[in-house]
Amino acid sequence: MIFTLAWSQVRSNPGRLLAIVAAVVLATGFLAATATFASTSDEGLRLTAAAPLTTADIVLDAGDTVHDPNWYQVTGGVPGVRTVDAQFARTVSVFGGARRGSANVQSIPATPQVRWFDIDEGAWPSAAGQVVADRRTLTDLGVGVGATLVFRQGAADPVTVTVVGSADLGFRPLTGSDYRFYAAPAFFAGDTPPAALLTVADRDRLAETVGAVGKVLPQGATATDASVAADMAAARFAGGNTQLVVIMLAFAAVALLASILVIANTFQMIVSQRIRQVALLRLVGGHRRQVSRVVLTEAAIAGSIGAVLGAVAGVGIGYLGAGLLDINGGGLAVSPIMLVLCVLTGVAATVVAAWAPARGATRVPPVRALQDIPETLPAQVHGGRRLAVGLALLVFAVGALVGAGVGASLPLALVGGVLLAAGLLIALPLGIALLLPPTARGLERFGVAAGLAGGSLRQNARRTASATMAVVVGAALITSLAVASASGRATVEADLEARYPVAVSVHTDGAAIDDRTVQALAGIPGLSTTTVQTTAATFPAAGKPTPARIASIPAGLGGRLAPELGMAGGGPVLLLPNAYLTARGLKDGAPITIKVDDRDVHFTARGSRLADTTGQLLGVASGDALTAAGVRTVPTAVWGTAPGGFDRESLAGDVNAVAARDAGVEVGGGLTEGGDIMNVLSILLGLSLGMLAVTVVIALLGIANLLGLSVIERAREMALLRALGTRSSRLRAMVAIEAVTITLLGTVAGIVIGVPVGLVGVIAAVGRQADPVIRPAWPQLGLVLVAAAVTGVLASLAPARRATRIAPAEGLVR
Repeated sequence: MIFTLAWSQVRSNPGRLLAIVAAVVLATGFLAATATFASTSDEGLRLTAAAPLTTADIVLDAGDTVHDPNWYQVTGGVPGVRTVDAQFARTVSVFGGARRGSANVQSIPATPQVRWFDIDEGAWPSAAGQVVADRRTLTDLGVGVGATLVFRQGAADPVTVTVVGSADLGFRPLTGSDYRFYAAPAFFAGDTPPAALLTVADRDRLAETVGAVGKVLPQGATATDASVAADMAAARFAGGNTQLVVIMLAFAAVALLASILVIANTFQMIVSQRIRQVALLRLVGGHRRQVSRVVLTEAAIAGSIGAVLGAVAGVGIGYLGAGLLDINGGGLAVSPIMLVLCVLTGVAATVVAAWAPARGATRVPPVRALQDIPETLPAQVHGGRRLAVGLALLVFAVGALVGAGVGASLPLALVGGVLLAAGLLIALPLGIALLLPPTARGLERFGVAAGLAGGSLRQNARRTASATMAVVVGAALITSLAVASASGRATVEADLEARYPVAVSVHTDGAAIDDRTVQALAGIPGLSTTTVQTTAATFPAAGKPTPARIASIPAGLGGRLAPELGMAGGGPVLLLPNAYLTARGLKDGAPITIKVDDRDVHFTARGSRLADTTGQLLGVASGDALTAAGVRTVPTAVWGTAPGGFDRESLAGDVNAVAARDAGVEVGGGLTEGGDIMNVLSILLGLSLGMLAVTVVIALLGIANLLGLSVIERAREMALLRALGTRSSRLRAMVAIEAVTITLLGTVAGIVIGVPVGLVGVIAAVGRQADPVIRPAWPQLGLVLVAAAVTGVLASLAPARRATRIAPAEGLVR
């Protein structure tokens, strides 16, 4: 009976539940999208790591102690081993088209059966000067099959190669390189392969063959079943997207919370519309428990419909998100258990949100069946205990956040964020309700329509505050992410400018730099360039951080980047990497002797970032000091500086275009650093904008429901206004002002909360590595306010239309 009655309500008035279904679709869709993204991207990362091993039977690993290029060949004589293919890899700089970048080159097994991908255009490479390229690589370089490229590995001479084929692998590499190529083993002549792939004649005796192979390998090398090696490789990359998934889960939690607030208000409106019907049910003998069950069953039905639709939509969105990041190479991966949990969460959230309205329905007395007066909530605001508990939590939250900012503790910041969310959910609705009466008095100064809107806000303060919370929650999260992204980007940029005095360093390995490259760099807008002379030198050994050249910089550049070069006393100054001074046990100001052109030159050593942040380990001296010592130098580098806050992406593109035409140079300096961090911050900003869109939709539904209920409760008032000559346009303005006031009030509260939270997050995350730079992200905050106003206007359209359709005579009939 309960289900039948609830289902009849759904069938007879589906429009009333549309907002509930939409809110559940959004919340459940976010959860399902996160689950699908996590499983799909995880499968893609597994494929990336394990694919090269899936066609072999045994995988050999050379370890760190094997240096014989032919170490793997001994396994070819083991009984049961059919084929042996070495696996090589190199990281090179590639020059092609109008671009250059870092590329990973892997070997293609000579045995066709062991090759783990197919050629879709061209042919397999058969000589040292031939390569196969990933299709995305060719697209990014702007070349095709048959193109000629230049590879350069470290200080080795450039090598010309021809692209003889292309392959579509379907996912990005995990090598940290921009591009990827595949070559025949002949390309890697002289290299020691780090691994090898074996196939066996009898897979039934695989374990025995693995043991036999392991016995003949040199010390330090190992043999592993290929399936086990593939699982181990995949496991190393499993969960590589954890941080992004955590961020998405935070968004999903906020969307779910906002949806609960919207659903609660919508059911409150539905119950208010059914006061007489509920009273009749009580009058004919219905128990309070039965009335409550009808409302909750109706909520479960609407929640089930919305949750199923949201789960289906979320699967598609999650897969699309993984595709945009190129980590969906394993295809769509969906966990049925996770999808069921997402659906159950959506249904449970709907039922929980409907619990308070259902409880309110049980309080309707049977006598209301004989009346036709809409239910109204009292204007007074109660809840002193709740406010006290919320404020206490907020005090602890503020203390934790302040401590996190002072101590740069990210875990403490997370604890503070949780306490802040709990305190706001408890106290903020009451706080907003207390603000509505003075807000209403302020609106009365702006005319009749604004005054009427203020009266409605004051009359339903508690319910209005509850609807406003959906806006507050979304605006606070969006603001905190936007501020964190903008401040994080500004902090990274300022830190890079401080740690890297030279923004761009284009240098050779000791040969004179091409004049055409020097001129092209000088023509880049916003880049101030200086040609730097260097000379080979022999420094006292200090292990890996030992420089090999001395740079001679002009007095003008030295005065700006290294004023310590002009310090008096102790002879000419030589700037050296701090790591080198530490390794040598030298203190700042200690004497040091460098051998240049077979003679000793004496300097005073000083540590400087300028010596190891240009892409080379250098000793840096003034040109005058080297000239006085009779040292001959060669122009081998161009150093460029840029004004503070320069456009890194634009400058990087211009420099890359110049460097792509000169295979004899390498690029260093601050411009080459921080790219990964910037990408993460860009993702955060993009997600915040996406969350803005979702929040706008949820807030629109919630405010539209609130205004719809207000129109129903004030039908007689509006009819009387119409009878007294109030125009329809004024009624529409009244509803619109009420909606915009709610959205702006919630947005301002969200901004006030979100800005300090975002700043604390940045300080806690980077405070120990760099000096935080505060940037409030004004454009994003302005966009949030504009979106709030537009959302308010849109949310008022349907309720305003309903208000204008109330006949003036209804004010006398009811």
